[in-house]
Amino acid sequence: MVIKSNAAADLGVDVLADTPLYEQVRDSLTRLVLERTLSDSTPLPTEPNLMEFFGVSRGTLRRAIEDLVRDGLLSAEQGRGTFVIQEERVRRVVWQRLSEVAKPDSRFDMDLRNFVPDFAGSTAAHKRVAKRSEWAQAKVIFCAPDNSIEQLRLAALIAGKKILVPTYGLSRGFIFLDGSKLAASDKQLAATLDGMEKFGSRLGPGDLRKVVKIDLVISGATAVTLDGRHIGGGQRYLALEWMMMRELGVVDPSTPVIAIVHDCQVVDEMVEAEPDCLLGIICTNTQEIDVRATRELSVPQLRRVQ
Repeated sequence: MVIKSNAAADLGVDVLADTPLYEQVRDSLTRLVLERTLSDSTPLPTEPNLMEFFGVSRGTLRRAIEDLVRDGLLSAEQGRGTFVIQEERVRRVVWQRLSEVAKPDSRFDMDLRNFVPDFAGSTAAHKRVAKRSEWAQAKVIFCAPDNSIEQLRLAALIAGKKILVPTYGLSRGFIFLDGSKLAASDKQLAATLDGMEKFGSRLGPGDLRKVVKIDLVISGATAVTLDGRHIGGGQRYLALEWMMMRELGVVDPSTPVIAIVHDCQVVDEMVEAEPDCLLGIICTNTQEIDVRATRELSVPQLRRVQ
C-alpha cells in the first residue's frame, strides 16, 4: 500500500484538536484502507513510514493499529507487517454504498452490522426469482431471515410452498411453515420474523430431516462476487446452516442457491476472503447473473479467492 503525497492534507492529525491523537490516526487509517481498491492485498506501510506520515510517536501509532486489529479490520503478523482483512473491508465498503438505498429495520434502524436490509428496487429482484424454473419447481425452500427477502417468503406461502427459516443467530433453531396449511389471512404475518413463530413449527438441527429435502436456497447478503461468493455480516450464519443441511442430507451440491441483493452489493474485483457458500444465481434490482455459467476457477482457487 502506497500513501499518496496529496493525502496528507486530508489525513494528517491535529495536535491542537480535542480528539486524542491515536483516535485521529485510527480514523485516518480506516479511511485509507477503505479507499484502496478491493483487489489491493499489500500490507500497510511500515511503522517508520506511518509515524513520519502522521507525525506521531510509535506508541500512538501502535495504539491506533491495535484498535483496528480488535475491531477486525486489520491483522498484525509478526515479521510480515500489518494487513487489511479483506472480507471485513468489503463489508464496510458495501455498507457505505448500501446506506444510500437500504430500508431501516424496526430493531436495528440502519445499523447494517446487525441485519441484511431490504432495499430500493428489491421487488424487481423478487420478480426475477419468481420467473425462474427453480422457483416454479421448488416445493420446499430455505429462506434466510433477511429483510430483503421477506416478500419472497410471502410469495412462497401464497403459492402453497413450504419454507424453512433459521431464527436470528440460530438461537431458537429453525421455523418450518407450510403455505398450503395456512389461512390466506395469516400468510402476510407468517412471512415476517416476528409472526412466523406463531404459525410455524420450531425445528432443532436434528429435526431437519423432517423437511425431507430442500429444493431451493434463497438468501440475502452483505456482498456477493461475480464468481458466486456470498459474504455475510461476519457471523457466517449461512455457512453454518449450509454445513448442517449438507451433513443431514437435506441439501447437496446440486441444490440451487440464489442471492437477492442490490447492484451496489455486487463486487466485481477479486478479493481474498472465505465465502459462506457458493451461489448459482444473483438477482438484483436491475439484472440477473447466472454465475454457474461463468465460474471458471478451480476448487483450490475458490477456497483462496473471495
